[in-house]
Order: sequence, then structure tokens, then C-alpha cells
Amino acid sequence: MTDNRQENRLTENKPRRVPVSGQRDILTVYGKDPGKEYRFVKDKDENGMRIQNFKRGGWEFTDPKTGISVGEENVHKSKKGTGSIVRYPAGEGEWLYLMEIRKEWYEEDQVTKQELVNESESSIAGKKSSDDNELGQYGNVKVERKEGK
Repeated sequence: MTDNRQENRLTENKPRRVPVSGQRDILTVYGKDPGKEYRFVKDKDENGMRIQNFKRGGWEFTDPKTGISVGEENVHKSKKGTGSIVRYPAGEGEWLYLMEIRKEWYEEDQVTKQELVNESESSIAGKKSSDDNELGQYGNVKVERKEGK
């Protein structure tokens, strides 16, 4: 009989060793639905004010039963009623909750936010009056935006 112990030790599927001072993958989300957008929301508990604001905006808790996984083994999953949620401790009594929203709603929200930024930038550059004189502006301001950012 041959002794395969040394060979087995080299080929067995072991978890990746991470040094104590090494980088840990704790918040990367795997198994995402391409039709949804995901983010972590920080709050004291599942009924906190930030969570309620996100819920009013169409965000929902991500259910880990859908095949989603987060980072390494140290993610916390807690039961909430009949479903469950994914959360991770953020320190000082707060938690990071994984939430999701339909991709089209997310993109609508991004367009709205960009319109507010554009409006703000145009106010910085100053508005022209009907006789093409700048109102209350001294000097020049030029705002440039690179496409794709």
C-alpha cells in the first residue's frame, strides 16, 4: 500500500489563509442579480431612520436565500420575521445592511441626482442676463465634465 498523505495534503481544498494584518474581503457581494443594484446601508437596526428612508425609495433587504453571498465567512445573517437579511457589524452599535433596488429605478435616481449637480454647476458659473452681462460675477469660471465619469 502506498502512502499518499503528503500528496493529499498538497492537493486538498483548503480555505485561503489570510495573515492577521492582511486585507480581508468582507464586503464584496457575489451572485448579484444583473437586474438589480446593491449597496450597504449603515444604521442602528433594521427599523432605523436611514433604513426607512431607503425603503421609501424602493430599496429592500437582500435575502441571502437568493444565492447572494458577501465576502468571507464572517458575514452575519440575522432572522427577521419570516425572511432574513444580510448585515455586517459597522462598530459603535451600528450595522451595515445589504439592500437592493430594481436597476431601472436606480438609474432613474442617478439621472435625477445628475440634474441637480448640473443645476448647481450652472449656478456656480453664473447666469447671463438678457443683455449678455454677467450678474454679480467677477472673473471666469469654467466647469468641464469628462464623459463616462
